[in-house]
Amino acid sequence: MLTRHHASMNFTCAEMRDSEQSEEAKSAPEELVQQVLSAGWREGLHVACENALGRFDATAYNTILRNARPKGINKNGPPEHKLFGFTYLRLSNELLEGQNYATFQTFVEKMHANLGHDPSVDPVAPLERSKPEMPIEMILKAAQPKLEPFPFDKNTDLPVKDHTDVGDEVLLAPV
Repeated sequence: MLTRHHASMNFTCAEMRDSEQSEEAKSAPEELVQQVLSAGWREGLHVACENALGRFDATAYNTILRNARPKGINKNGPPEHKLFGFTYLRLSNELLEGQNYATFQTFVEKMHANLGHDPSVDPVAPLERSKPEMPIEMILKAAQPKLEPFPFDKNTDLPVKDHTDVGDEVLLAPV
């Protein structure tokens, strides 16, 4: 659907690493980012990212850089997979102070592969019309649930009783 409408996909937590999460959280943001970016690239989408947290350390910036170009810089042309864009969230006074700002400047240079600005590289193309609509049968087939839902009872086991003609009292089912 996104490819058909020439959409871009933007995902968050580009700076987060699995090793920085607590065991109890059972969280794998690094793995999740890689799965989502890979899925977008496989579908031919323009894939973008953003940071989730206000971090100013080299580890976070290096994680973003790796996500921006998973196989590094290609000296023979553009990388096969790369971010179409990156949004830096959490701009703050703390970012613009001393060493934090110097590290951020280095990060921005590295995002541009240490090259100066060149407007002819990856220019923003005008929007294109959507591809022809898919037949409804194809959409319905794609929308079929892959897993059966959990079983649901026909009625709730704690119903609210109708309180008509009881005065001001509200009768509830016994617990």
